[in-house]
Amino acid sequence: MSFRVSFFVLLCGVKEVSRVGEHRENPISVRSKRRITDALLELMQVTPFSKISIKDIVDRAGLTRQTLYHNFETKEDVLLCRLDEHFDGFLQYLSKKRINDWEDIICCFFRYWQEHADFVQLLMKNDLVYLLSLKMPDYFQSVKEIHFNRTDLTDAEARLWFAFVSGALVSTLTSWLKSSGGLSARALARLVLTMMDGSMLKKSRVELETGVAQLIDQLQSDSKNG
Repeated sequence: MSFRVSFFVLLCGVKEVSRVGEHRENPISVRSKRRITDALLELMQVTPFSKISIKDIVDRAGLTRQTLYHNFETKEDVLLCRLDEHFDGFLQYLSKKRINDWEDIICCFFRYWQEHADFVQLLMKNDLVYLLSLKMPDYFQSVKEIHFNRTDLTDAEARLWFAFVSGALVSTLTSWLKSSGGLSARALARLVLTMMDGSMLKKSRVELETGVAQLIDQLQSDSKNG
């Protein structure tokens, strides 16, 4: 199976993961988690994450320490909970779009997070982007059970491949959000796929610099026209 086909299979498979792992939570617990995550994010707007205490969070949420520790072990777990919600949101976002190929999926990935850039930028501001990278592989086992057993990839190869793709997307996303304008989500998706195609690595330095410059110019032109 080619890299591009495997990439498409993986991202399509994530839609199945949402249904496989779906379960009903206690409504009271759901409301408490929402109040706690909202409180932490509100505090992070004005206070560095490292300086926010558990007391600050529960006071803001109007809940007790016992309630927080019943649902979370650490402050980081609170953010991971919100990330879970965002991944569910991304899957719902995908389900409403017309998806024809891998370019469409990557484009949707960037567009979804562009619409929720405030959250990602809070993570970036507090050196917490690693949490986003940590969450993506959480879906690995279910994806493997649904799709990877149909390929020739060993378990170790599949894990390494998934880590590479996840890391590449997160790094590209954060770099894109840091930039001021430039490529559209569609153009960025095309650029990512071009960079992941090994043909770029076979070029000389001069050819590579020229090729990338021309590609970016073309993609920027496409962004303005599209």
